[in-house]
Amino acid sequence: MSDAIVVTTTLAHKEEALSLGKLLLKKRLIGCAQVSSPVHSLYWWKGEIEQSEEYCLVMKSSASLWEMLEEEIRLNHPYDVPEILATPVAAVSKEYEQWLLEELRK
Repeated sequence: MSDAIVVTTTLAHKEEALSLGKLLLKKRLIGCAQVSSPVHSLYWWKGEIEQSEEYCLVMKSSASLWEMLEEEIRLNHPYDVPEILATPVAAVSKEYEQWLLEELRK
């Protein structure tokens, strides 16, 4: 099992997703991030079914940085209750994992 994790969150605006990704990169809490095209989200909020267009921010990091990464996302996310999900990586190429861990250590 790898120490790598994939962390996702969603934001209402592309600029917010790019800004959060850059902030987390500068703090070396993630090695890279991708911002998706708008996705259509459906969810419960305050007793009602909501529908919105959001941008998905997908980030690669290390399980050892999870607590700091989650806290930084929480502090800089505009939502009251942001989606912050971490998925462990079952397998990863040695070269990619080495690159990722080197970038997180700098």
